[in-house]
Amino acid sequence: MDDIMRAIFACIPGMRSPASPGGCLSAAFGGGDDDGEEGEGEGEDRISRLPDAVLSSIVSRLPVKDGARTAVLSPRWRRVWASTPLVLDDADLLPDDDGPQIFWRDVADAVSRVLAAHPGPFRCVRLTNACSYAGSRGAAALSRWLGVLAAKGVQELVLVFLHAWPVRVEPPADVLRVSSLRRLYLGLWRSFPDTEHLRPGADVFPNLVELGICRTDIKAKDLDRLLQCSPALETLAFVVSYNTQPNVRVRSRSLRCVLFWMSIAEELAVVVAPRLERLILWNGCPCTRRVRRDFRTRVKIGYTPELKVLGYLEPRIHVLEIANTVIEAGTKPSPGTMVPTVKVLAMKVRFGVRQEAKMLLSFLRCFPNVETLHIMSAEADEPTGKLNFKLKFWQDVAPVECLKAHIKKVVFKNFRGERSELAFLRFVLERAQILQTLVVVLTDGDGDHASQEELGNRLKPLIYSTHRASKCAEFFIFVRCGGTSWSFRTASDLSRSDPFDC
Repeated sequence: MDDIMRAIFACIPGMRSPASPGGCLSAAFGGGDDDGEEGEGEGEDRISRLPDAVLSSIVSRLPVKDGARTAVLSPRWRRVWASTPLVLDDADLLPDDDGPQIFWRDVADAVSRVLAAHPGPFRCVRLTNACSYAGSRGAAALSRWLGVLAAKGVQELVLVFLHAWPVRVEPPADVLRVSSLRRLYLGLWRSFPDTEHLRPGADVFPNLVELGICRTDIKAKDLDRLLQCSPALETLAFVVSYNTQPNVRVRSRSLRCVLFWMSIAEELAVVVAPRLERLILWNGCPCTRRVRRDFRTRVKIGYTPELKVLGYLEPRIHVLEIANTVIEAGTKPSPGTMVPTVKVLAMKVRFGVRQEAKMLLSFLRCFPNVETLHIMSAEADEPTGKLNFKLKFWQDVAPVECLKAHIKKVVFKNFRGERSELAFLRFVLERAQILQTLVVVLTDGDGDHASQEELGNRLKPLIYSTHRASKCAEFFIFVRCGGTSWSFRTASDLSRSDPFDC
């Protein structure tokens, strides 16, 4: 459960701009008049000389308790606090000391006081501790809070029901009536609210741009209706979802990004998504130990004319289906089995497993216009087959269109110096005719410098002796040590043209 909690909280957007914990307003406040002017003979009050807009920015970066305390300084500071859009994280309302007991009712009461005292608007509200306390005692308090949030125009809302509490409950249906929301994350609830009462096509979330469903079950009919009723929705994320419906089907006219993050389903089908630009898949779910070793997720790509970014596809767990055709090892490419719009493709492969090496090639042939290829090498428990990677398998491969004519950059991550990895890299160098950049990221291993140097030495013969197909005047090979900053936030950032490049 701790792993699940960490995974979810790593994906929940932060509510506040970075600030130093325990920071304070470093200026002398003494003897000033009501407008914050300095008094005779007192320390100079530099902060109060700043424009209101700057003071408001300062207050917005403080924990909510400290922000509210500025109101006692002067009438001007009271005006600043009241006019600053509220940023509330109920974790900031916990006691300052490290006492053995926390009275959760006091935290919930503090949330009620803050929501009532601030006139709005509310920019970000994150409720976890108080949310769990209130939710475990019925929906009345949560419903009241949601009513206030709706009335005061909250833009971003996170509601997480902490699993430390003895029961799992459903969030009140009132959350579907907070029409001002632009971002909503629901986590660790038993299920998503029933949408039966929603009229198809109604603007339930007319402004919602980003929705995260974290370890919260949602029925197929509720997901479908929710997407119909959210005309501005661009990002949909499933985080650590594995008890939801076996089939997740996406139909949306507005979605640009779907993330299936540390989640499991028998089928993930993007049926109709005319604006979808990226489909992000990432395994590593903390719950995978509960899943059969032979479990597979069928990834179905339907009508997605704008799809440009896809990955990480894993032959170990993903069965790829394009236009009702299941892609298998040896599947011959045809117009019906290709997605020509994809420009950035990421795959995670166990090169020591013969079948996965074959599927890698089959998958590559489905995306003939890929320009940037990310390959993450995964370690096989036990290499299977006696595949002669160097002398036979890769040399006998028929031409692959994307390698031959389109791939300009290849990033190979988690390089361990295995023979099968070297053979694949040689294959890339010998076949990629317009390749400009090859990046090899050495595995972290034990972090030992000598180990990293040894891995680099294994690459030298490949780099200097391979007959390179690319004749580009500016061709670069970069080798760097392991480590990656890739995260949910990076993957979901639509301003990045390549979310895997980090």
